[in-house]
Amino acid sequence: MAKSGEKENRMNPDAEHAPEPSALAALRRALEIQMDLTAIVTRGGGADTLLSGWQQRTGEAVAVFNRLGQPMGRSRSFPAETLSPIGEALDTRPPRLGTSLRLAPSSAIGAQPLEITPFAGNDVVRGYLARSPAHDVRTPSGSADASSVDQKSAELAAPALRSLLALEYERHWLLDEPARRRRAAELGKVLEFEESGGTRAYLRSIGIDAGEFRGLALEARSETHAEVLVDDLAAILGTRLIRNRGRTVDCLVASDPLQRLADYGLDIPIGVGTPVSPEQAARSMREAALALETSRRLGTPIAYLAGASHEFLIRAAPPAYLEAFAAAALGPILRARGGEELLRTLHTWFAERRSIEATAERMGVHRHTVRNRVQRIAQLIGHDLDGIEAQTELWLALQARGFHTDPSAGADIGAH
Repeated sequence: MAKSGEKENRMNPDAEHAPEPSALAALRRALEIQMDLTAIVTRGGGADTLLSGWQQRTGEAVAVFNRLGQPMGRSRSFPAETLSPIGEALDTRPPRLGTSLRLAPSSAIGAQPLEITPFAGNDVVRGYLARSPAHDVRTPSGSADASSVDQKSAELAAPALRSLLALEYERHWLLDEPARRRRAAELGKVLEFEESGGTRAYLRSIGIDAGEFRGLALEARSETHAEVLVDDLAAILGTRLIRNRGRTVDCLVASDPLQRLADYGLDIPIGVGTPVSPEQAARSMREAALALETSRRLGTPIAYLAGASHEFLIRAAPPAYLEAFAAAALGPILRARGGEELLRTLHTWFAERRSIEATAERMGVHRHTVRNRVQRIAQLIGHDLDGIEAQTELWLALQARGFHTDPSAGADIGAH
């Protein structure tokens, strides 16, 4: 004898294809989201990938803050201008575990409301998740449509996201001293490798698979601040190759860190090296150290200029030193009769790869004129211009004096 439900289905064949109730559909979707996010963490995707995965699956922009209200990461569509107002709100009225802080739309946070909820590990607040929940959209009849189901599924899956964030950040934050020493030793070993194959093999042995690295060097306000930065930056930048030496923090990162550091709100000297293969990591770290020196002087983050080391050196050197260097190298030329024209000829000759003919064409003079001027310059400085040392010194001095790569741009020769 058929059960009543089976009889009912035979009498109404369309019942099998009837839409699921909205609550059940939302629950199914929430479970799918939770499984997808868990898979991201299992594959080692990191917190940023987790936030991006949430936005892709729910349409909600999200951001994460540490216990002090400092931004630790955000999904692509979360507006950067709202990070500071959220940090201020967390500083004055942080929500307790089990509660949320709701920020109404305003000129500071934009047109969408925000919900800020703490996430915890071992019943201790580790940070805060800021969401911009979608509106609960309903059809004119009052029944929930697909948008409402998506909004409900996001609400149901949000606790899972917070739990995964707590686990992800605790991996970086809750490290004991032996773990910190091990992390510093790993960075030191990567920087010491000289064999091309040895670096990648070692990185794989410690679970790191990166195609390129950038060196990053920062100068903390104190040694205590440096220790805090080591833990926070490991989480923000997703790197285990990090250490501090006194006030200086060194690390290798897989992508450009400047935007994330700006979100975090650092106002300390920062130097960034060029992107290189893992075998060249030590070179990028040296570049970051040089850029850090310039950042100290200029008061802004500095990225090393790949392929333009002469420009970087000019930016890195103190103005007083540049003035003295240029005066010493170019003074004999500038003091001679027609010195300004000689300097322009020298600069054009360098820019035209030391071609007499190309220099003459660029300046609109006869090639014999250019040749005579080059010979005159050699006499004035007392060096043969065929030597790489003399060429390097004169080129850097011209750059320090204000000459540009394009000879047509000219320079203020009488400056200083």
